[in-house]
Amino acid sequence: MKLTFGSLNVQSFTNWETREPAIVEHFERTDPDIILFQEVTFLPQISSYTQVSLLNQSLHYPYEATHVTRLQPSHEYDAYREGLGVLSKWPILKTETLILKQQAHDEHQRIVQLIDVLCHKKIVRLAHVHFSISDNDENLPREHLYELMEILTARGETRIIGGDFNMNDIDIHADLWQDDYISSSTTPYISYPPMNKRVDYFLLPKSYGFLDIKATADGLSDHRALEVAITDTVQTHNILQRVIHHSAKL
Repeated sequence: MKLTFGSLNVQSFTNWETREPAIVEHFERTDPDIILFQEVTFLPQISSYTQVSLLNQSLHYPYEATHVTRLQPSHEYDAYREGLGVLSKWPILKTETLILKQQAHDEHQRIVQLIDVLCHKKIVRLAHVHFSISDNDENLPREHLYELMEILTARGETRIIGGDFNMNDIDIHADLWQDDYISSSTTPYISYPPMNKRVDYFLLPKSYGFLDIKATADGLSDHRALEVAITDTVQTHNILQRVIHHSAKL
C-alpha cells in the first residue's frame, strides 16, 4: 500500500486572497491522498468558513474533518478560534480531539486530532499535531510529544504522527519515539524558511516506511508544504535508508 500526505501550517487568514489560489494550485498539482492543515481558524469577521472548507470548494476532497476547538486571546478579534483540519480521498471512519496539558508559561492550549482512515481495506490511524513553541525553548513541544506518546501507549496504539511539531531538531527528542517510530528527519529539508529551520515532521510506526520526503513551494504560508509518500512495506523503507546512507558517504 502506498499513501501520500501533504501538510501545511496554513497561517490563518494572513494574506489569504493572495495565498489561497497558490495553495489550491499546489495541492491540485501534488494531489496527495490526505492533507493535514495546522493553524486553521474560524473568524466570522472574515469568513463563515474555515480555510479548510474554503480550499475544499476548489480541491473537492470527498472527506473533510476540522476541529477548531481552541479559543485564543486576540488584540484584533473578539473571538479567535483555532485548530486543525484534514482533507482525505479515503473514508474517514472516526475522529477524536484531545486537549493537551497547558504548561504555566505557555499562552496556548494545544490539541491533537486523532483520525482513522479506511485505505485499501486497511484502517490507517493518524495523530495530527501542532505543538507549542516558546522562542528557542524545546521543552514545550517535548512535553506535548511526551504526553501524546503516553496516551498512545496507554491505548496500545501506534499512529502516523504528522504536522507542525515546532521542534528545531526532533532527533534531540528521539528517546521519546525511536523505539517504535522512524522520522522524516532522515531526509534533510527546511520547512520554516523565515528562520531556516525544519519544524514540520512525520513520525511513522516501524510497520511503515518512507518512500519520499519533500518540503516545497515557498509562498503558500510562512511554512513550506511538506510532501510525504509512505508504504506499509518495511523492506522498501530499509532499501531507501541504505540508499540515503550510501549517498551521504559519497
